[in-house]
Amino acid sequence: MWSYWINIVDAVWQSAVIFFIAYFAYQNESYIDVSSFGFSIIFSMIVTSLIHVLLQTSRIDLSVIASIVFSFFVFLGFTLIFDATCVDCIPGESPYQVSYHTFRRSRFWFTNILTIVTAMLPRFAVKCVYNSIQNPLL
Repeated sequence: MWSYWINIVDAVWQSAVIFFIAYFAYQNESYIDVSSFGFSIIFSMIVTSLIHVLLQTSRIDLSVIASIVFSFFVFLGFTLIFDATCVDCIPGESPYQVSYHTFRRSRFWFTNILTIVTAMLPRFAVKCVYNSIQNPLL
């Protein structure tokens, strides 16, 4: 029962970190629109989820790494193709070339690296302590 609540607290932590770091990083930038902000959050969520899967896997082999890399490239491929072809697919703001413009910005990369590291740090630290206590290499 306690592991359920630990996972809930970790999920709330990761969600809050992903949203609020991006929010505070982009709040005073005039060139960031809703689509660019959303793309930054989605990119952080996907990478954080894939790293989370990697941390929770008890045995990491080639098939696990291949599936994680494949999942990332499917996301990236769909995003780049959708952004290149969809001019008026969604009413309101057009998502046309949002990812292309966002990938060029250094703030996007700095924000995402900071977000991913901050979101995964508690789980990684707990996993390291747990593995050193439960499964010592000696």
